[in-house]
Amino acid sequence: MFWLTQPPYIRWAVAAAIVVAAFLWDLRGSAQILYPFAATAIAAGTPITDTQVAWRSIPEGAMEMPDLSNPVASRDVAAGEPIVPSAVSGESMVPDGWWSVPVPLPGSALPGTRVRLMGIETEFETDGIVVSVAGEDLLSFSESGLVAVPPAYAAVVAMASKEGTLIVLVEP
Repeated sequence: MFWLTQPPYIRWAVAAAIVVAAFLWDLRGSAQILYPFAATAIAAGTPITDTQVAWRSIPEGAMEMPDLSNPVASRDVAAGEPIVPSAVSGESMVPDGWWSVPVPLPGSALPGTRVRLMGIETEFETDGIVVSVAGEDLLSFSESGLVAVPPAYAAVVAMASKEGTLIVLVEP
């Protein structure tokens, strides 16, 4: 009972010591690492260059570091967005020499999906790879995305797409 009847100097000292210890603990901070963020908007299928990356300090362990050796955006990355591992692939989706052509795509087509393109009037058939899908802009009514096609079919696919005589088959 002696503890409770005397002036509370000891309790005040203990409380002050706890506050000081908490303040010192907070001052030490946590370990920080540099993490890549998109400095500009990066379109799906394009190589990510050093000028498109801004390095910012974040707490260590907050996010997994992406593999940035020969990086290519696997989806659209908005300016200011962190470049997470799921947004980066190690290789270009467009094979060397192929052309990217705007084509109407179904909603299930994602970048990297293989498609079969068929022309109704010109009667052609070729394979393609979805490079990017239609934008998520609410003011846009376009359903077209970019599909990489072999150079021999680029012009005929573009014309069939423009005329509305192109059939797009999506690989399951």
